[in-house]
Amino acid sequence: MSDKNINLYKGNLLKQLNEDDLRTEIAQCLQFDNLNFLIGAGCSSYKDDKGEEKAIPTMRDLANEFYQQYPDFEIDNNKKAKDRFPDDLEKLLNHFIALVNIASDDEKQQYLKQIASINKYIFDKVCKQDIPSELLEIYKNFYLRIIKTTRQVPINIYTTNYDLYNETALDELGFMYNNGFLGSAKRIFNANSYNYLLVENLGLSRDVWKSVSNYFNLYKIHGSINWIKEKENSETEVPKIVEKDRELIKSREQYDSLMIYPTPQKDRTTLMIPYSDLFRLMQNNLLKRNSILITLGYSFGDEHINRIILNALSVYDFRLVIFGESTMIDKIREIGDSRIWIINSEDKIHFVKNFVEKALPPQDDAQREEMEIKKTIKQLATVLNQTPSEDKKEED
Repeated sequence: MSDKNINLYKGNLLKQLNEDDLRTEIAQCLQFDNLNFLIGAGCSSYKDDKGEEKAIPTMRDLANEFYQQYPDFEIDNNKKAKDRFPDDLEKLLNHFIALVNIASDDEKQQYLKQIASINKYIFDKVCKQDIPSELLEIYKNFYLRIIKTTRQVPINIYTTNYDLYNETALDELGFMYNNGFLGSAKRIFNANSYNYLLVENLGLSRDVWKSVSNYFNLYKIHGSINWIKEKENSETEVPKIVEKDRELIKSREQYDSLMIYPTPQKDRTTLMIPYSDLFRLMQNNLLKRNSILITLGYSFGDEHINRIILNALSVYDFRLVIFGESTMIDKIREIGDSRIWIINSEDKIHFVKNFVEKALPPQDDAQREEMEIKKTIKQLATVLNQTPSEDKKEED
């Protein structure tokens, strides 16, 4: 049995747990009727054994890489940005936006160019970075471990990340999910899609239906690298949000994807379509009875998200489980609400890899057998779909 070196705060009460104890606690959390996860920026980062970033850096690391690429990037009065804002691109963007509001027309254009160059850098980091195979396996294991064959209600996944890591994992697993878009030839955002429930016909009679257990609602509350807003044909027409292929987005290089960049305007942006719909749906879900929200890689630095979580705490049976450590999380712990659990450790149990491998209960035998059958069918389909020319080539 492993040492009890994992901190679990239930309000002000601290319990020291080992990995087996933690799995038991989290297994109980997964039984909540309305299960919700919030996946933050920390879950898109993956460093190898040498400490080299293989995926999308966190905001601090992103700033360091930006200054390595642009060491002479200047702010006002010929001062270098890395000296004034050494590890925070958000504060750098805030600074330029403040200058735009008071600058002359000529100065304003220069500041806007600098803002655009920072946003372009963030865009390129997200759009051009494929998910590493190691991180993809972590995401896939995450989804495999949270599903239960007895679940009748979809699991809600909220993420502030623009990347397609969740979609890639779910696609490879063959799990059905709803990301708010409807259509085939042209996929258009429709918030009503989250009201639909996916069911399967058990084949016993016309009236026997069963909810699909491994079904997810994915809410990208800060937008996505592959979302584009089409131009309206009239002033009264509601703009259409369409989903595009990532390779097309990369080749266009127009940097017009719907993404909430880390600026003071992001709180105002959440009032616009489609963000207003996504945040409203998130709030409605968390206000339901018997709800739980588990956060990963989120440091509670976004006020608009924090307000929704605060509102949910007005429901007496709501539970908040936080995997992480930050100054804001420490302040939340000091509130002393026993419905708020905070979990962390010196060996980083709150990192996504450790959370999946050490905190989540393993798949049960029935789930593992079902996945093996699907894997076999997929392999068989690949073999049977070979063309005669391919068969002959192999024989030669």
